[in-house]
Amino acid sequence: MVRVTQRGGSMRILKPLLKIAISLALVAVVLRAFDVKGVVSHFAKVDAATLLLATLMVWSIMLLQTLRWLAVIKANGTRLGFKTALQIVFIGHFFNQILPSSVGGDAVRIWCAYRAGLSFSAAANTVIVDHACALFSLLLLAAAGLPWLFEIITDPAARWALSTVILAGVAGFGVLLALRRLPRLIARWRVGRALLGLAALARKAMSRARYALPIIMLSIVSFIGCAVIVFCIARAMQLDITLLDCVLLVPPVILITVVPVSIAGWGVREGAMVVAFGFVNVPAGPAFAVSVVFGLIAAAASLPGSLLWWLSGYSVRTVAADAEALAIRAPDRD
Repeated sequence: MVRVTQRGGSMRILKPLLKIAISLALVAVVLRAFDVKGVVSHFAKVDAATLLLATLMVWSIMLLQTLRWLAVIKANGTRLGFKTALQIVFIGHFFNQILPSSVGGDAVRIWCAYRAGLSFSAAANTVIVDHACALFSLLLLAAAGLPWLFEIITDPAARWALSTVILAGVAGFGVLLALRRLPRLIARWRVGRALLGLAALARKAMSRARYALPIIMLSIVSFIGCAVIVFCIARAMQLDITLLDCVLLVPPVILITVVPVSIAGWGVREGAMVVAFGFVNVPAGPAFAVSVVFGLIAAAASLPGSLLWWLSGYSVRTVAADAEALAIRAPDRD
């Protein structure tokens, strides 16, 4: 038993370290393709006004994501205040930047929602379905842009790979919706009941227009907002790229960074951005610089989440204090 526990503890330490190593390795591989000094010169071109505008846009996207999550919560038949939900979204974004994958930020969001008054199942289901709906909306946006994107991407292998990823993602979401058809016998097990609960909420959120339309539209506007941020950064660096190029190319880049193999998508995003911008003849160095600045802005914009985490009632410090208070009051009940 001790050996198994030690092995589990070692794996919990090794996985984050492995993802950090992958992020650094991917960034190093991309950096070897061009002159590092040239990349640094592009950073200097980004003025303070662009950085401020991009940060405000990231915060606006967080606001849209909060409204989308609230729509999922409403579909679940539960309630959470707007202010509380916005705080939790900020906290989740902060942990997305420091934990090994976006799953870590979602886990923190589930914990905070539970601490805010939702049942644990409601918190978990709404966060997971919110994430799944956002991914599905991203797939729809990428699919809608394929006719124009294929005018830019002429390589057959790249076309096939992108189409396959989109089809696989849509099929995966379809599987989630179809989980209700699983044999009712699985409801005897906790995992089975959890899957059925997820499927029921996802089906309700996507099958009723009053929930589906806001969820999908808020998601699409959020992803277009990311494309606009990339465009602003690229124009500040005086790159020859259009807003339409960014709207077509950025969603596939975001889609690739969903794969949880690095810290906050670092390394994966840079490689994908270099490849994507290469299709519109943007050199690798400037494309890498755009991705790095985008990542740094996202990280800086998430910093208020760390303060909210510390000051709120969701932090480990507060939970520990609550547990200590309960332990002190327990003898008085005896």
